[in-house]
Amino acid sequence: MADLPSLRKKIDSLDTTLINLLNERARVSLDIGNAKRQQDTAMDKKDVQVYMPSREKEIYDKRLNHGPLNDDSLQSIFREIMSASIALQTDVTVAYLGPPGTFSHQAAHECFGDSVLYVPQNQISDIIDAVEKGNTTYGLVPFENSTFGSVVETLDRAIHTSTRIRAETYLAVHQCLLSNSPLEKITKVYSHPQGLGQVQQWLSTHLPDAKRVSVKSTAQAAEMAAVEVGAAAVCSAICSELYGLDIVARDIEHGTSNTTRFLVLGKSSDKPTGNDHTMVRFTVDHRQPGALCDGLKVFKDYGLNLFKIDSRPSGIRPWHYVFFVECSGHADNDNVIQAIQDLNQFSVDVQVLGSFPNVRADL
Repeated sequence: MADLPSLRKKIDSLDTTLINLLNERARVSLDIGNAKRQQDTAMDKKDVQVYMPSREKEIYDKRLNHGPLNDDSLQSIFREIMSASIALQTDVTVAYLGPPGTFSHQAAHECFGDSVLYVPQNQISDIIDAVEKGNTTYGLVPFENSTFGSVVETLDRAIHTSTRIRAETYLAVHQCLLSNSPLEKITKVYSHPQGLGQVQQWLSTHLPDAKRVSVKSTAQAAEMAAVEVGAAAVCSAICSELYGLDIVARDIEHGTSNTTRFLVLGKSSDKPTGNDHTMVRFTVDHRQPGALCDGLKVFKDYGLNLFKIDSRPSGIRPWHYVFFVECSGHADNDNVIQAIQDLNQFSVDVQVLGSFPNVRADL
């Protein structure tokens, strides 16, 4: 068995090799960035896409890990390597629902790593505005939760947007009750509507008389609870340190697999990977019997599975709705192109909101 000094010397040698290899990879990444810009010399620097979810999926899928590092640890390492690489190619900014400490902030960090600039926004519509106006490179918005369903603020803003979905990411959400007051003294609970929905059973059991107040984000809830006697916030444990609150209760969400799905928005979608989803928005003439049925049937006709259907008021007139459909395939695939063409025969205002790699394990 080797002695300790020899083992440490070997570690030092390996560290030197790792640094050299990382810098060699970084130089290649810079060359890739230059090649992207040379493909279209008229392209504005801000429009060059450096976040390539299809490429990341390819790297993760073909990576051979023989241990002893587990896959999650290795993926975290690769996440930071790729984060540093895209930051070398151009300045990358990511809008998210702030302030710091929200679950959106955590999801953005897990998706983009440490090497990009995060720009907190006050509400979901501000995130989409930032991407549309070119104020940030990308935006990350909450889309649905496994316990409380779709995020209506995101859907409502998606009725009118020029952004395109570029990727999806998932975050296991564990809600905590934070306060500087003991449980029996809490009379008011702040959180985002999604947060309150995910813990409504716990609140009904332990704080049935406390007033529930919806705010723009879980971190804002923590900010408000920190300066109000008898107030509490439903938010992440991280907010305890950020805003000086005690953790009164942990893991108060309903169910053991509470997960929120987020969408990454940009100016365009990425290329097909062979396992993609596409989001389509449209409306129909509600006075025509079977109009929605006819529109949805085209997806079956072209062998496209449907994973999610939502509807929201269009705002045009009462009882008129916009439909959001998520199907298998990529907008560049022939069967998706044909399905969208046929959908236009039965629907109006058909718009592809983007295609993105499917990263959900069970679909």
